[in-house]
Amino acid sequence: MAVVDIKENVRLKLELDGGMDGNRQIIKSKILSKVKPTVENEDLYSVAQSLASLQTLPLFKVKRLEEIELKEE
Repeated sequence: MAVVDIKENVRLKLELDGGMDGNRQIIKSKILSKVKPTVENEDLYSVAQSLASLQTLPLFKVKRLEEIELKEE
């Protein structure tokens, strides 16, 4: 039995540095959906950098969120 993976949904998550609350890091998130599943990581990161430059808070982390369906062949 072979199992294949099918990318169904890809989202881009920008985590922004909201500063510190005492000794705890505050992270603000922005999630962009409807990202093309075939996009390369380098291209997605480049877009994230461009979008981060439009934000008031500095970029802390970039994440690619994927939903993958597993199906028998």
